[in-house]
Formats: sequence, C-alpha cells, structure tokens
Amino acid sequence: MAHQDGQLTRVAFSASEVTDVTEVTTASAASEVTTASDTSDAARADALRLFDADTALHAEWIAGLAMNNSAPDEVLRRVFTVDPLPDARYWLVHRKLSPDAARAAVAHRDPQVRGMLAENPHLPPDQLAVLAEDPDPKVQRFALVMAWEYAVELPTEVTVRLASAPEARLRYFATRLPGLPAETLLSLAEDPDPRVRAAAIGSWSWPRLRPEVRAAAEADSDPQVREAIARATHVEAPLPATVEDFLAETDEHRRRDAAFTAPLAPALSALLASHQDDSMRHGAARNPHTPTALALTLATDPDPSVRLAVSLRADVTEEQRAAIDYTVPPGRHPVPAWVAERFNDPDALREIAASSHVLLRRGVTCAPKLPSDVVDRLATDDDYYVRLMLCENDRAPHELLVEMFADWNGLSWGSLAYHRNFARPGLARFANDPNHRLRYAALFDPSAEPELVERLSHDVNDMVRGHAAADPRMPFPRLVELLGADGMPRAAARNPALPTELMHQLLDVAGIAHVGR
Repeated sequence: MAHQDGQLTRVAFSASEVTDVTEVTTASAASEVTTASDTSDAARADALRLFDADTALHAEWIAGLAMNNSAPDEVLRRVFTVDPLPDARYWLVHRKLSPDAARAAVAHRDPQVRGMLAENPHLPPDQLAVLAEDPDPKVQRFALVMAWEYAVELPTEVTVRLASAPEARLRYFATRLPGLPAETLLSLAEDPDPRVRAAAIGSWSWPRLRPEVRAAAEADSDPQVREAIARATHVEAPLPATVEDFLAETDEHRRRDAAFTAPLAPALSALLASHQDDSMRHGAARNPHTPTALALTLATDPDPSVRLAVSLRADVTEEQRAAIDYTVPPGRHPVPAWVAERFNDPDALREIAASSHVLLRRGVTCAPKLPSDVVDRLATDDDYYVRLMLCENDRAPHELLVEMFADWNGLSWGSLAYHRNFARPGLARFANDPNHRLRYAALFDPSAEPELVERLSHDVNDMVRGHAAADPRMPFPRLVELLGADGMPRAAARNPALPTELMHQLLDVAGIAHVGR
C-alpha cells in the first residue's frame, strides 16, 4: 500500500517518468509521444482527484509547510488563511516568522491561533503590540505577559492606551510594560481600582510620587495598597546572629535564613546544633560560620538531611567525609556555594573532582573552565549523573555526548546533538546501528549521501523516517513519495528542498485560495 501511495503522489506531482522524449526522429514517434503525454496528463488529473477529499492529508501538508523554513511569504500567507489551523499548539509557539508572514498570522480569525502566536518569543514586537490590543481578553493577556517576561518595549501609544483603558485589568497589565512612560505609571498610583494603585507603587515610583499622593496611599484602607507600600519602603534588617536576637525574632523565615547563612555567634551555633527542630540543625550543619568541630558532632545526627549537609562542608576532610553515613536523595541538587567559588581555581577543581562525594563531583561539572584532565576524569566517572551533567558543560567531549545521546531518556536528550562538541562529520557510521537514536544521528552528518538519506526514509522507526523525510538531501522522487498518506507527509512538506511551485500545488489540492499582499 505504501508503495502504491508513493507512486500515486509521484504521478500527481510529476515526479515519475512517463515516457522518454529525448529522441523524436519521425512523425510517428512524435505522435506516440503526444499520446503518451495526453495519457500522463489524464493520469495526473485522476491522481489529484484522489487527493482532493483527503482532508487529513491536507492537514499534514499544511502543518509541514507552516514549519518549513524555506517556505516563502506567499506560501505562509496562504497557510494563515486556513481555519482551523492543524495542530496549532505544535508549531505556532516556536515558528520564526518574517514580518510579512507575522502580519498574516496575527490577522487570523481564530483567537486560539492568535493566543498561541502571542506566546511566541520570536514574534516581531510590532505584531506583539497588535495582539496586546486584541479584542479577545485571553489573547491580550498572553501578549502582555510575554511583553513583561521578555522585556519587549511596546510602542508608547499602545502602552498609554492600555493604561487608560476602561477595564481595570488592562490598566493593571500596563503598570508592568517596559514602554510605559514614567508619568503615566505615576498617575496610575491614583487609579480608582486598588489593584492598579498597588501595582503602580514600587521602590522606584514611591519616592517620585507627589507628597499628597503618598499621603493618600498611606491612608488607603485596601490591604493590597498597604502591602505595596510596605514592599516599596522595606529596608532589610540584618539577620539575627546572637541567641538574644534569634529568640526575639518572630519571623520564622528570617530565623531559618539566619540558621543557614548568618555569621552566628558561638553560643547561637551551639543552640542551633542541639535544637529539637531538624531544620535548625540542618541549617547549623550547612552554615559555613558553624565551627568545624561543632559541625562534626552532627555527623551522626538522626536526620539524614543533616548528615548530608555535614558531608558537603568545605572544612571537612576527605577522610571525615567518607566516615559519614550520608544518603544522596534522587533528583538534582544545587552546587555547594564553596565549590562554585572555586570554579576559577584549576587546582581546586582537580581536588574536588577526585572527591569520594558524588555531589561534589557533580557540582564541579558546572565549572565553565574545566581543565582538560578534569574533563577526561569526569567523562569516565562511575556515577551516571556526573557524566550526564558534564554534557551540559561547553567542554564535554564528543564521545560522551554521543553516548548520552544514545542512552539518556530525559526530555533533553535531543538537545545534546546541538552541543558545540557534538561533532557531526563521521556520524554516518551509525546508519546501521541497532540503536534508532544513533541511526537518527547519522542524518546529522553533513557528508551523508542522498542514498543513505533515502535508505533511512524506509527505517522501521518513525523518528528516523521523519528526520530523513525532512532532510534536504532527499532525492526528489522519494521526497514526493513521502508526501503521500502512507509516507511522512508532514515531515516531507517541512523539507526545505521542496520547490515553491510544489508547495503551492499542495495548497491548491487542499483547496487553499491564493491571497494578495
């Protein structure tokens, strides 16, 4: 069936030879060629009619063309007239669009499409500004949140209009926009809505407000406004470092922070090390100001998190560290601060990389300038996650990256192929590997021949076939075959080698009208 389907697309889209017309020497032969040509046209028309009603196949083509980086604007403008767009969540939030194509996309009638476009960090700022005034509230919200998060400076006139909108929610959003004039932000501190007033009050705006406005805000009965003033005028007091100050502190968060980081007086260190609260003993064990001898008394603490904290201290020797019965919980752990402080010290990095403590070795993989001998040592570490974390380092070796690309089951495995040391030349050697990820990697090889690409388009694994179908080295007849329902139509339509004329032909078959500029 797949073969028949591929043959049908080759007939429909003129990718198969119907006759050889290179040598026409007699009137009889010319007549035969004309007849063959007529037959070819009839067969093509019949094949195209079979595709006319296949809306599922049309959707695959449209989704592929939408993600085709070589699709010209005139193709994308046609795509963005499709309603509903197929699988919009799959590609709208990632697609980089030219200004012309973005204008067409933002004009789409479906608010769901516009809302997803608003979440696209690549959307040109002028089009994000259009969505910031979209008639659909959800689209507006998405656009304004993206403007906040990515610090996109919208046109001043847009921010001013939002700041004076009848809806309080829009005025609230406007307080966070980078392009909002200072005088407009200050005026919102007098807004009739308390949420807007609170949002307009901050450490920057508070001292710049007129005295009468500050006085009115201080007399405001709304809790949101009072909290905003408290945040704007708050001055952080030093954490308690003595027993007296610690016992007098009423904020539990500050007490905890003190236990973990404050320069504790010896008496407070002793109090925390014997505290009945596990978190306080944990803080004392981690606090670098706790004397070493006192910290080591916690090495046999009944709480495993306390013992682990002692084992990670900088002032503990390797012999003392190895004697602690600690357990490393699953999951990712932060790099100890003292390890990060030594990232620029090659000798210290060598010493930490030789530690028996797996979390210290994992932590040292984050150093941006690892010496080559440390890289070599960590790349063969017994701990799987040491090797995996090393792959995030710019100096990770190619062999390790390939190993983890083939083996790691986390969501980030595919990104390893884009590491600067993931050398692509030579990967074609994996074309016959039993591991489908390595066969997939073979297609990254810039010297891979079209024959290899075509062969992998018949692979038993969908991911490999899809990658091959989108490869611009794919021989054109096979690429056309893959446009059929039994091929990989979405991936084939995404192939940058697809001729513009064929892109338009696919849209013609799908019944998508041509549009002007």
